[in-house]
Amino acid sequence: MNFFHSCVSPLGSDRGCRAQERFTSGVHHFSRHGALTSLKSLCAALLPLLPQEMSVGYANGIRVMSMTHTGEPGFMLYIPIEYALHVYNEVMSVGQKYGIRNAGYYALRSLRIEKFFAFWGQDLNTLTTPLECGRESRVKLEKGMDFMGRDALLQQKQNGVYKRLTMFILDDHDTDLDLWPWWGEPIYRNGQYAGKTTSSAYSYTLERHVCLGFVHNFSEDTGEEQVVTADFINRGEYEIDIAGHRFQAKAKLYPVTSLFTHKRRKDDVELSDLHGK
Repeated sequence: MNFFHSCVSPLGSDRGCRAQERFTSGVHHFSRHGALTSLKSLCAALLPLLPQEMSVGYANGIRVMSMTHTGEPGFMLYIPIEYALHVYNEVMSVGQKYGIRNAGYYALRSLRIEKFFAFWGQDLNTLTTPLECGRESRVKLEKGMDFMGRDALLQQKQNGVYKRLTMFILDDHDTDLDLWPWWGEPIYRNGQYAGKTTSSAYSYTLERHVCLGFVHNFSEDTGEEQVVTADFINRGEYEIDIAGHRFQAKAKLYPVTSLFTHKRRKDDVELSDLHGK
C-alpha cells in the first residue's frame, strides 16, 4: 500500500513498500528543478531516527526522518509551513507512477493497529513503562548508562509487570452485522474481567477487527493485581465485550500481519494455527 499523508500542520509522510523508490526518483526529479538534494543526503536520511535536512523542489530546510507510525517503510517530512503545499504537489506528481495516493487518519490507524504499533496518548501515557507495552528492546539497561527512571525499570524487570499491552484478533465478529469496537471495551480472560481495550480498527490484511488493550491479572479472591507473564496471557481464553455482547478473541503479544504479507485472502491461512505468540 502506497500512501502520502499530509495534514494542516507542516508535517507529511511517505509510507509504503515503494516509498524509497518514490523518494529516490524524487531526488532526480527535484534536482532538475535546481534542488540541493543529493543521493548522499538521501542515504543518510534512510538511517532510522537520524533526521537530515534536504531540499525538495524549490523548498529547503526540510527535515527527513526514516520513520513511520504504520509499520511500513517510509519517511516523515517536517516541512516549513510556507513550503507545505509546494512539497505536497511535488511528491504527489513524482509518485504517480508508483501508485501514490492520499491516506487519512483512519487508514493510518488501521495500519498501525494491525502492526501492533501503540499510539501515544491513547494506548500509552506517562505512566506506561516500556516493559508493560512490549518495548523493552528500546531500553538498553545492560549498558550501565544512568537515565531518569532506570532504577525503577530495573526493579520492575526483576519483580515483573502488572499489566501487558496485548493484541486481540476478533474471531466470531461479523463486520456487516455486529457493532464495531472502538476503544474502552472490557476484556475478559476465562470469563473474568482482565482490562479494557485502548484502540481498535479493522485490519484489511487479516480481514477482521483487531483491538489493542492492557491485560491485568486480578486475584479472584482479593481483586488485587498480580504479575502478568507471557505464559499467563498465552494460556487464557479471551472475549471482548462490545455493547454487551461478548466476542471470542485470540490474544497475541507480537504482530501477526507479517505472516500474511504475501496472502491476498484470509482463506489462504488458517488463523487457528496462530494460537502461540
